[in-house]
Amino acid sequence: MLPRVTQRERGRWRNWSGSVTAHPAELHRPASLEALQEVVRRAAERGLHVRGVGSGHSFSAVAATDEVMVSLEHLSGLVQVDAEAREATVWAGTKLHVLGRLLAAEGLAMENLGDIDRQSLGGALSTGTHGTGLGFGCLSTQAVGLTLVTAAGEVVECSETQRPELFRAAQVSLGALGVLARVRLRLVPAFRLACTRTAQPLEACLERLLEQARAHRHFELFWFPHTARVSVKTLDCTRAPARGHGLGHRVKDLLLENAAFGLLSELVRLRPALAAGASRLCARLAAEDSSVGASHRVFPTPRHVRFQELEYALPLEAGAAALRALSALVLRERLPVHFPVELRFVQGDDAWLSPMYGRDSAVLSVHQYRDMPRERYFREAEALLRAHGGRPHWGKLHSLDAGSLAPLYPRWEDFGRVRRALDPQGTFLSPYLRRLFGA
Repeated sequence: MLPRVTQRERGRWRNWSGSVTAHPAELHRPASLEALQEVVRRAAERGLHVRGVGSGHSFSAVAATDEVMVSLEHLSGLVQVDAEAREATVWAGTKLHVLGRLLAAEGLAMENLGDIDRQSLGGALSTGTHGTGLGFGCLSTQAVGLTLVTAAGEVVECSETQRPELFRAAQVSLGALGVLARVRLRLVPAFRLACTRTAQPLEACLERLLEQARAHRHFELFWFPHTARVSVKTLDCTRAPARGHGLGHRVKDLLLENAAFGLLSELVRLRPALAAGASRLCARLAAEDSSVGASHRVFPTPRHVRFQELEYALPLEAGAAALRALSALVLRERLPVHFPVELRFVQGDDAWLSPMYGRDSAVLSVHQYRDMPRERYFREAEALLRAHGGRPHWGKLHSLDAGSLAPLYPRWEDFGRVRRALDPQGTFLSPYLRRLFGA
């Protein structure tokens, strides 16, 4: 028998950026698969809606609910490791930064990660989270098996060979099929990465954009609004010994790139007219350096200054044109923004709701400081990115609903069919997901 939800387990929930607040009537933290099954089953029997939640690092309301929220924070860690097959079964509540350390201790690693590692594994997969590199898909492509808890409280396993249709739907599911409990990952031997940061003129970089992206294992750029400068970051495998990525590097990131940028952002918030000057200052001060470290330490960058984010995955060839158009928009409208715009590259995949489904993609991310107005900037940027054939990231802010989303995804109707079969009562549909799926 499960204990009743206490007052301490009710109340207010807020995501990392502060863009979404919810007041779940119940918040459960199951510590076993059986407890998770019972929580979901009991909620469904009472006609309540259930949402699984990880670290709250999505900017959209994808995890929010005012009914039953299930945190997977106690379902964390390695379940099983097969070093010979280079696979591991992992609890979905495991934070990516914790997972990196656990795998390294086994001599293994994920082949790619994003530039933030505070998310839970389940949340990252469910929203199509990705890193950069044209040889690598979103993180969901590293999953070879998934374990779901359905609204009936049943445990369902799927993979490319076991219920393959469900697997393609569940790779990026927004939590609409059930609670993702475990993930079986395909891994690689632990490796080191050489990280190099350089400054380039915007136009010169864009003229050779795909050439540069294909020349490195991982390539991304950060454009400073109101300027013609970008900071380019490349990552490549190396056998060189670790250097420049230890405690001193982390202190520099914390004090210089986060604390100083946070103070500058507060100044811009108080005086938005300073945004262009602040961006130009950041462009001039952008570090040029190199370092070597274990992959799980080099992939992420500390993000302590909180922001809001809009992101679209575009056809690969549209990346340069979209960034040029965004630069023209910012200058023409004199938009008060100083946060860099990020451009990354992701290999196409076959996960039905992946923004990269069926095409290699240039992914453009637009940011605004958390406490500054973003509506006009994001509205104009979103229209621009949609005009270039973009699909929104499920964990980022966007304005689309079922009517505008369905034409973007060739397997949209197939996903809906699988969802309705697995969850006919809509137990896992929050008001936000009902808008997305037209349910």
